[in-house]
Amino acid sequence: MADCDILVSQLLAAHGIDGYFTTRRGGVSPPPYDSLNFGADADDTPEHIAINIERLLTCTGLSNPPHQSRQIHQCGHLWCSGRGGMHDTNADILLSRSREAAVAVRTADCLPVLLADPISGIIAAVHAGWRGTAAGVVTAAIDEMISNGANSEHIIASLGPCIGPCCFEIGEEAAIALGNSTAGADHLIQTDPLHADLAGINQLQLINRGIDATHIERHNLCTLCNPERFFSYRRDGRRSGRQLAVVAIPSAT
Repeated sequence: MADCDILVSQLLAAHGIDGYFTTRRGGVSPPPYDSLNFGADADDTPEHIAINIERLLTCTGLSNPPHQSRQIHQCGHLWCSGRGGMHDTNADILLSRSREAAVAVRTADCLPVLLADPISGIIAAVHAGWRGTAAGVVTAAIDEMISNGANSEHIIASLGPCIGPCCFEIGEEAAIALGNSTAGADHLIQTDPLHADLAGINQLQLINRGIDATHIERHNLCTLCNPERFFSYRRDGRRSGRQLAVVAIPSAT
């Protein structure tokens, strides 16, 4: 991946699945969206974002642009096939079982989760902010995969960069909701002041749903702590760009 700073999921790759987490480096968007921005709702031009998509395809070898949706911090899902693009649909879970399709979510502190069952060929990209996490969005994604033929014993998960427990200060409402989201989650809430381990809570939700702990990979990189590498909404506000997390089943050769 020359000239690209894109994280590769080693766990997914070991099972024949393409999984990528972009950083902010390697694109064409100008400040404050410099430079690999995928936030179509931000004040960046569609032309810049289209070029950034092409750079993503070049760097990763993906054959088609990924499917994306309108993310609203809930548990709605969208099944996708064929060549991707932006859908005018509210969904924080995108799924596919089509070899020619890639699915993706945008983040800038929220947690991106990439899921795959290599046996059934079902993949999913999940956008998990604190509200989605409190609502069990990653569990909803697992349920949807299983209801369409996946097996929890085969599902693997890669948790990408997000705001870390070092920086994720929360209010009382979020603390209560996250602490009640799954058994044991309250132990991942720090007090004085209140902080939450967003990735840790989602990891626990996966384990409590029956996903083997050895089938879960975490990229322990804090988006807020690393301004040179990641966009962060909490750090930069509304003028923050967006990373992209993408999962795909490689085309048959």
